[in-house]
Amino acid sequence: MSRIVISEPTAVRNLPYNERVRVILFTGTEWCPACTHLESSVMATKEWQAFERGEIAFTKIDVPADRSRLKSGDRTLISRYSVRSYPTMVVIDAKGKELSRQVGSGAPVENYKDWIRRHERFY
Repeated sequence: MSRIVISEPTAVRNLPYNERVRVILFTGTEWCPACTHLESSVMATKEWQAFERGEIAFTKIDVPADRSRLKSGDRTLISRYSVRSYPTMVVIDAKGKELSRQVGSGAPVENYKDWIRRHERFY
């Protein structure tokens, strides 16, 4: 019989802002069920909020149901990163080049944190 080992969450590292991994979340919490799920199960948790405050440079682009209300800068980022589905989380380097992305919701907070931390070598 195999034993399941549950690891302890990794402590948040308080990094200087300019050394943080850059992350953009494209979401539509007003109209997208998967986005609402991601918001409640990940973004609203204490674990994510501490991670966001201490380790990443995080930008959230919340796309309204009425796209005419979308800010032009947000529209530019959606186009630049070819966002086609929501939610989409993109990790970028210091020059704005996309390193990787996650589309959809469902993963626990620790999975998102681990995925983002794997990009630290680019900083």
